Amino acid sequence: MGRLTVGLTPHRLEFLPASLRFMKDHHLIILEEPPHPHFEEMLSGQRDIEDFVLESEAGFPEYARELYRALRKLHAGGKRILQVEPYLERWVRIQEALAAGARPEELRKDPELSRVYEIEHETFGRLLDFYGAMKAPFEELVTRIKAFARADARRLAFRDELRAEAILRLLRALPPETDVYVEAGYIHLKLVHLLARGRPPGVKIRVRNLVLCAAGSPGLNGLWPSPGDGLTAYYLFGGRHRRVPEDLLAARSLIYIRLIEKEELRPSPADPFPHLRNELFWRAFVRALSYSACRELDARIRLLSTRKARQVACSLYPELCRKAARTVPAWLRGNRP
Repeated sequence: MGRLTVGLTPHRLEFLPASLRFMKDHHLIILEEPPHPHFEEMLSGQRDIEDFVLESEAGFPEYARELYRALRKLHAGGKRILQVEPYLERWVRIQEALAAGARPEELRKDPELSRVYEIEHETFGRLLDFYGAMKAPFEELVTRIKAFARADARRLAFRDELRAEAILRLLRALPPETDVYVEAGYIHLKLVHLLARGRPPGVKIRVRNLVLCAAGSPGLNGLWPSPGDGLTAYYLFGGRHRRVPEDLLAARSLIYIRLIEKEELRPSPADPFPHLRNELFWRAFVRALSYSACRELDARIRLLSTRKARQVACSLYPELCRKAARTVPAWLRGNRP
């Protein structure tokens, strides 16, 4: 009777050790990546990892480098490793077709690519609408970020449908004693539901949130996920599971994204979870903001750098910053957010 483990991860270096512990305990590892023609060469050492990271245009290159170094060892030890992400695989094909001169109407007629093309077209359009409103009133920004989150929720739902179908096909073809680890971003909760509903008889499924596995759960209640991911999840699940109104979620997400660290941070013994520490601090901060406070703060920080925006936020709301610092678990405190 095989195990099916879904590891929900933010794809940050600080959570990679927890992810690798689970990977080592399974026969088959399924990565959340579209298949790349040189993946097997990279795993076997025939292709340089740095070259592969550049070729694959990894979204988190530092994370990818460390992951691939570890996967090489697992591969050499007999682990089977697959890239399974059908939605992104189709999106790569669409980009290649457009680069080769294909017209949009051709892609819209392709039964395999048409829906992905339409979803990406809509989602990217909503994102451009949002960026085009940087000088608009705050209420307009709220409206546009909600429109993007709705489109993003539709994209996530279809991604999870396609990936679940592909993984379930794999499971049905495997020997029943095979233990399978599935890597997934932590917002892909629909994937978990679909895998649990469709898994072959006898396959046990367990879900591991790698944030909680790596860092422990005390102090995280109410601070996970971020306001933006919470807004997307609000639409993903029909708005039935949140007590916070969607306009307030949207307003807080606009402030939060301007305050958190954008670059990949490398953990150290003195600061083992730099992203988690930074994100929990600012989640605690924005959770205390009303809609009107978000509007007031937005007017001050909208066009500022992250560093300047943080300085302004803490000068305007010093008590909220002090409370946010106390909210972060003691074992995560140390360097300033």
